[in-house]
Formats: sequence, C-alpha cells, structure tokens
Amino acid sequence: MPKNIISYLKNAHNFVNVSTNLPNEIPLNYVRVKYLYCGICGGDYSQFLGYRKNYPVSLGHEFVAEVLDYNCDVCLDYDIGDFVVSDFNYRCMECEYCNQNKSHLCKDNDIALFTNRAFSLYADIHYSYLVKTNILSPYIYRATCIEPLSCIIHAMNHYDISKLNSILVYGTGNIGMLCAFYLSCCMKKNVYIYDINETKRTNIINLFSCKEAQPNIVYDLIIEATNSSNGLLECIQNSAYNQSLCSFSHLYGQDTSGVYETLVKKESIVYFPLRNGSKTNLKVAENYIRNNWISDYDALFKIYETNDINIPFAEKSKCCQPKQIIQFIVD
Repeated sequence: MPKNIISYLKNAHNFVNVSTNLPNEIPLNYVRVKYLYCGICGGDYSQFLGYRKNYPVSLGHEFVAEVLDYNCDVCLDYDIGDFVVSDFNYRCMECEYCNQNKSHLCKDNDIALFTNRAFSLYADIHYSYLVKTNILSPYIYRATCIEPLSCIIHAMNHYDISKLNSILVYGTGNIGMLCAFYLSCCMKKNVYIYDINETKRTNIINLFSCKEAQPNIVYDLIIEATNSSNGLLECIQNSAYNQSLCSFSHLYGQDTSGVYETLVKKESIVYFPLRNGSKTNLKVAENYIRNNWISDYDALFKIYETNDINIPFAEKSKCCQPKQIIQFIVD
C-alpha cells in the first residue's frame, strides 16, 4: 500500500502534511478510496480562520473519490473503479430520528467511521457513507458539488417552491452559487442575486439567467448564504417585516451581537437547515449536476493542483470564483 499523506489543520491558518500508513487489511465493511478532488466548505474555512478550535483535525468532505478496494459483507451499489461521493452524516438507522425519516439528526451522527477526510491521498471509509456518481472523467470534479447541493435540496424541500414568485439569494459563495443553479432549474424566473463582490454577482446572474437584486421588492423568500454574522445581520436589516428567511450560515465563534435582536424586531420567519436531510437528496443532487451542469458553469470553479492546502484557503476570501476545488497532489 503506498504511503498516505494527510494534510491536518494543526492550528488556525496552518495545514501540515503528515505521512502515515493505512492498514494492510481493510477493516470489515470499509471501503478503500483514492481521493480525486475536494471542495472547500464554509465549515472547513471557519476552522481555518480559528473560529472552531478542535485542532489538529482532518478536513474535507465535499469530495469525489475512486474505489480502490473493499472488505464488505453487505451488497454494495458500487464497485472497484467506480467514483463515489460522501454523505456527511453517520446514520445508525435505529434511533428515533432515523425511524422518523430524519436520519440527518441521528443521535450518533458525530461518529466518524473513516480514517481521515479528503485533504489527503487515501482513506478507509465505512461503506454506508458512500454514494456512487455516474459523472465521469474529464468532468469528475463537478461531483464535488453533489454534497453541498444535497444540503440545498433538503432546505428547499421545507418550502413549496412552485408557489413562490420571487426568491433572493443573498451571497454568492459555494452555497449561494449552487442555490442559484438549483433554483434556475426549478423556477426559471424571478431568482434575484445580491453580493458585494460584483464579479461573482454578475457571473452568476448571467450564467443562470437570474436578476439583480432590487431595493423595493418584498421577496417570498430570502436565502442567506454569506457564512458571516455581518452578512446575516445585514440581510435581516434589509429584509421586510415578517420576512421568510432561510439561513445557511454556521456562525461558529463569530460575534453575533445584534442578530437575535434584529430578528425579533422584524418578526422574521427563520429556518436554519441542518445538513442534507434524507440520504436520497444526495442521489437527487447527483442527477441535477450530471444532467444540468454545462461547461459554461465550470468558469465558477477554481481548481488548485497543490500539495499545500494553505494556499487555496488563504486565497478564499479574495477568490473571484465561488467554488474552490483542491486536487491534492504529492510527488
């Protein structure tokens, strides 16, 4: 077995590469994978900035990988050589939440049945996390959109989109971009975009046939996707009274003073979606990306071929592409 290199976040702003070995024998019901590409999630970035201090930590879950081998006594729907993406959640399928089709709230969802995450070369992962993708080379990097899109699908299932005439997407990072993509497939009209970054905003408006946000419109729904306490506060301040708001921001360690008070004064109707809901949403997301993502949209990606994970993370706040994708290469 070749050496595994794992890029651990040792402390804030500091990824360090560590050489290690995977076991000669794959544990029962685990799958050995080679990581191909991995996107940077807002949660990963929060840890890089020092908002979450559980160091050292292996990060990277928006990945696509190739199945190298497995040791399973269950029937799998993928095989050696197939490409797979990961469900972010462990689901015991026995607790009250799993039995109520709310397995993303599983009481054991913090269990980590993998050797390491995807800012690395290889890993052994419990089979239950993995879902096959039929997206193939040379476009396999697009599969890094599947897991975050599944979270968006879970959130939008909370609403009856067919009855909404106007939606504002507030923020055009990874999640905001994929919201615009998904809504352009579902609504095909009256999707409005706001971001202080003119380049990101203009590119998404043009590529997904959206509209520029307008100051005097009362939107049926505002999707807040800034991953920033200041962005969330600004979004609430600029929203209408009794406004429906779906917020994707995970404000770990950030100063949230003023957010609650402003929500109360506006009597906002806020939904904070958690993870991706049913595992079925991963397969729905895979279908959307495979069948609706076109080559023009690839301009929204910046792919880093690097052995230094610090570089794309350090550039994230200034990057004009909404999604940064890492291809971890070690000579």
